[in-house]
Amino acid sequence: MLFTNKKGKAKHLPSEIDVTSVRRVVGEALGFRNKAISPEMHPLGAQCPREEEPRRCIQTALTMARAGKAPTLDVERCIKIISPSKFLFLLWSELVLSASLGEMENCRRIATFVLTMPRSPNTPPLLPIFLFIVSPALIATIDRQQPSEHALNLELFVTVICSAFTAALHLELAIPSVIGGHRFVLGQSSMAMARRFATELREEKSSHTNNTIIQRLASSQPFVANFPVFMNDSM
Repeated sequence: MLFTNKKGKAKHLPSEIDVTSVRRVVGEALGFRNKAISPEMHPLGAQCPREEEPRRCIQTALTMARAGKAPTLDVERCIKIISPSKFLFLLWSELVLSASLGEMENCRRIATFVLTMPRSPNTPPLLPIFLFIVSPALIATIDRQQPSEHALNLELFVTVICSAFTAALHLELAIPSVIGGHRFVLGQSSMAMARRFATELREEKSSHTNNTIIQRLASSQPFVANFPVFMNDSM
């Protein structure tokens, strides 16, 4: 199982999976083109230090979405420059800025693409990293924020979690018709990730943000229909 504890290592995708086909199907569903960013597509010019490329790529994707174009974001290139967890923290900071401008839907789409798009066998699945490594730090930060910031970040977090889990479930259902056979291309099943995530949220009883997240997820009937572990009376 992927990330069975905080020190767990990601399992890579089996090499026999046709990742290209899976990526194409998911990308088309989300309206993405998963290609490298060309210099002319950068909103701030062609030149930037290598360590700034991931931020610029994220900003470009958000700019394209804002303009009504299909976003382009080469996640694999980004996490070759910085670690997956650093990339996800960086993504979150840029999503918060966009959400503050009223672009919650664009944030949802881009976050879902990043977290659930199957990638090459040498690239770790990002959804478990976000849930079990990045999220605890994000929640702790949200806990300390002022009410206006807290409300926005909480709304963004719940939106991302709902969309990512739902996309992961749909991906699992679609995989057999795309590649034949059943594979957990995100490292483990969406239900296993949901069960662990719900358990970890409930264990932090002193966190107001954790409690609110559980309540918000439990109040979404379509979401709990797919993931009953988030129901208020679920153990």
